Amino acid sequence: MSLASVVISASPQPKTPLSPGKKRTLVVDDSPTILHAICSLLEHQEIVEVVGRAESGAETMDAVAELRPDLVLLDADMPGMSGLRASLLLSQSFPETKVVLMSMDTTPQFRKACAGCGAYAVIYKPKFLSEMAKLLQEGPSQDWVKSIPRGRRKLLA
Repeated sequence: MSLASVVISASPQPKTPLSPGKKRTLVVDDSPTILHAICSLLEHQEIVEVVGRAESGAETMDAVAELRPDLVLLDADMPGMSGLRASLLLSQSFPETKVVLMSMDTTPQFRKACAGCGAYAVIYKPKFLSEMAKLLQEGPSQDWVKSIPRGRRKLLA
């Protein structure tokens, strides 16, 4: 499935701030080293409760069905089922679960693709901890909301 077909068939999630309290979080990355580093940071900083880990899109779907986390931190660029595809499926199958994509890509085209796949937000991996803390406190940035196609913005208010 091409990225274009994923974006076209997506329906956006409302971009309301996350409710107070520690979020039950599933962390997903295809690199075991990055996965361990992210989970260690989150556990050390105590900003979320890490309830599970996964290394692929398929594992993500199974873990969300079993664990019902509040939040999924998902690597956007994974082999097999990409994070964008997994985000689309999660937003359709588990709309109560917020998906935050993590990536090294900051281009406007990538951000629009993420918004089209139902992601709640995108975090730039090199600034992971600061962007994650800000997201939990304030919700998605105005830059993120502006990356959502105009026709969909009113659905998010």
